[in-house]
Amino acid sequence: MKDKNVRFLTFTAMGIALVILAQFLGNFLPAGFTVVGPFTGKQLVTGSLVNCVLYVFTGAVGILSGVVIGLLSSLLAFLFGIGPILPVVPVVACGNALLCLVFGLLRKSGQLPAVADVVISALLKCGFLWLLVPMVVRAAGVPAKQVGALSIMFSWPQAITALIGGLLALVILGRLKKSSKHD
Repeated sequence: MKDKNVRFLTFTAMGIALVILAQFLGNFLPAGFTVVGPFTGKQLVTGSLVNCVLYVFTGAVGILSGVVIGLLSSLLAFLFGIGPILPVVPVVACGNALLCLVFGLLRKSGQLPAVADVVISALLKCGFLWLLVPMVVRAAGVPAKQVGALSIMFSWPQAITALIGGLLALVILGRLKKSSKHD
């Protein structure tokens, strides 16, 4: 029992460290670098890497590990000044937790191919954020211009970054599975 707890804490802490690293990596991209429309290079890199970490730790350590990392990642991003405004933090945290929960449950069921598990969890996270972020920021009294920018930022780009992160994670999880068979 103790070994399980130590493993969980160790790997979850490693996941949190990787999420922090991923959040800072986006800062090395040139300011104003856009991919398409409002979708920035920073959001593409940071979001894809954070989602990759969430998928990998959910798949390798367990749903609870992914959820803990997902909940803390948005709070840490805010505290480090690289995340969204305060009213959005709990919504993003819940979106991350939703991604981990859905992905983990789908993986456990084994009913679908892994790619389908990624697509379903990515689309649910995207839909959750797309729906709730505008509602929350409007209710918080955020100026209309900022509501518009946040609404776009937390819409379709979330699906792109979650899909990219999920596909990267499937490669990593596949390699982890192969390496554990050789141990």
